[in-house]
Amino acid sequence: MGASFEQLIHWRLRMNIPSLLSGLALVAFAVTANAHAHLQKSSPADHSVIATSPTNLVLNFSEAARLTALSIQKDEEPKQNLKPLPTTATQQISVPLPPLMPGTYSVSWRLVSGDGHVMGGALHFRLTADHAADRSRH
Repeated sequence: MGASFEQLIHWRLRMNIPSLLSGLALVAFAVTANAHAHLQKSSPADHSVIATSPTNLVLNFSEAARLTALSIQKDEEPKQNLKPLPTTATQQISVPLPPLMPGTYSVSWRLVSGDGHVMGGALHFRLTADHAADRSRH
C-alpha cells in the first residue's frame, strides 16, 4: 500500500536537509558580505552641529583599513583633499583639518579593508558661527 510512517519521516528529513544547507549558505554569505570595514564612530559625528572648528577628523572603523582618499567640502565649494593620509591599515584614523569657517561640511573617503575590498563613505556636519573662527585667530 502506502509508505510507512517511518519512511515518510525519513523522506521529509531528506527533503529538508538541502533547504537547511541552502539557508545556512545564505546566512554565511550575508555575514561575510557585512565583514567589510564600516564606519562605527567619527569626530565630528555624522549629522552633528558643532560650535568649534575641530583640529582633527577622527574616523573609527569596524576593522583595520587603509585610507586611500579623503576630502572635505564646504557647502557648494570645491572639495579639498585632506593629507597626510596614514600609510598603514588601522582601525582609528586621525587626520589634521584646516581651520574651518561656518557652514555645512561633507567628508568623503575611500579605503581598502583587510579583505581587499574597496569601500567608500561619507559623513556630514555643520559648523555654527558661534566660535568657528576662534581657532584661526590663535
